[in-house]
Amino acid sequence: MDSEFITSGDQALAFKFEVKKRSDRLMNYFLIGFFFVGLALAFFYDTWLIAIGVGGLSLLAYYSVKIALPGSNLYQYVLSAVLGIFMAQFIYQMHGLFEMHFFAFIGSAILITYQKWKLQIPLTVVVVIHHASLGYFQDIGFSNVYFTQLDYFTLQTFIIHVLLAALVFFICGLWAYQLKKYNEMHILQTIKMSELLKEAELSIYRKKSAEALEKQNQKLREISWLQSHVIRAPLAKITGLIPLINDVKEDKLEREKMLAFLLSSANELDEVIGDITEKTRVADL
Repeated sequence: MDSEFITSGDQALAFKFEVKKRSDRLMNYFLIGFFFVGLALAFFYDTWLIAIGVGGLSLLAYYSVKIALPGSNLYQYVLSAVLGIFMAQFIYQMHGLFEMHFFAFIGSAILITYQKWKLQIPLTVVVVIHHASLGYFQDIGFSNVYFTQLDYFTLQTFIIHVLLAALVFFICGLWAYQLKKYNEMHILQTIKMSELLKEAELSIYRKKSAEALEKQNQKLREISWLQSHVIRAPLAKITGLIPLINDVKEDKLEREKMLAFLLSSANELDEVIGDITEKTRVADL
């Protein structure tokens, strides 16, 4: 029972490591892609400093934590926050173009690959703080906040945006959770199937071994029967003829007949012994 548990645990750990390795590889492409998106957006409003500064610091934060703590999953949560920061950066670069919020949803979908619903939390926090703080500063008259191109961001609008964003993040987190559970169930089913196949193979082996043993026992029973019954007949003839031969010493013709019978019985005994020897050899095989 313990060995089965260890085997299941080892396979689950191996699968999680493979998921982590694959997702990390994908994140390298996505993060570099986000950085270059910022550079591309800089052409519209000449926001090169934001694109290089904020984007570069975001990449630095992610890779610094990942390299400094190789055995920790903290970098994944930093990644989640960085994806939210990229969204805020793009909105600022485009002077409040609200469509840039879709990059937060893209980041939320990307995080599903890690199969951890908790990774949606940092992204959600960044989005809420970004909306609440910059929306407030814009409403009280701070210029160049570039949170939205609307003249005024009402509380009702803020609540609707936050609730809809939270709903998207919740759905992505639910998908990540369900995907993890499905893969765990698939691993368990694979292990159970492997165990059933091994049991079936063992059962077939035992059945064949039992059949072979039964055949061997049958041969041994036949040999035993030959030894206890068939061999007695010629032996009884021989033991019976020997005293008769002594009684007919004077009758040469009768003596010769009895000697012929004795030779025939001896040959019969030899055949029986040969048959027993052959059956014994087959039984040994």
